[in-house]
Amino acid sequence: MKCESCNEREASIHISKGDGLEKSERFLCEQCANASFENDFSYPDDTFNIQKLLQSLSQQPALHQQQKKPLQCGTCGSTLNSIVQAGKFGCPDCYRTFEARLPDIVARVQANQTEHVGKMPEKSKEYLKTKRKMEQLKAKLQTLIDTQEFEEAAVVRDEIRALERLGEDDGI
Repeated sequence: MKCESCNEREASIHISKGDGLEKSERFLCEQCANASFENDFSYPDDTFNIQKLLQSLSQQPALHQQQKKPLQCGTCGSTLNSIVQAGKFGCPDCYRTFEARLPDIVARVQANQTEHVGKMPEKSKEYLKTKRKMEQLKAKLQTLIDTQEFEEAAVVRDEIRALERLGEDDGI
């Protein structure tokens, strides 16, 4: 297709203008399209002109962010940065002042370890594991008795007795 402006070169650019009701299309070569863009950017009948919008935005002064005063404890004067650097709060009121940020502060100070797992001797671990299992089995036994499932209740009762004997043998 030949350029609609010069009728010499091959048209490679498709330009369409319209406002929804009326639409006009032009097929231009690259040189004619560049010339038309350099000459006419304004569309007097358009209510929205991107060129005017961009010009007005570039002429406006940049919005400056107001420097916020860092949150500070009213009692001891500690800031969030001072607490993180020291690894501890300045006073009891700091907990109320920085309440919204407490989980972040604790995670940062304790290297993302927010749950205390504790330490205990190996022998105590086995004892607690057995004790928890017995508690679970006793709760299950009570549920089975309440629902009158006596065959299963007898099996659970025997498991509890076995665990109790095992604990006696280990000296726990």
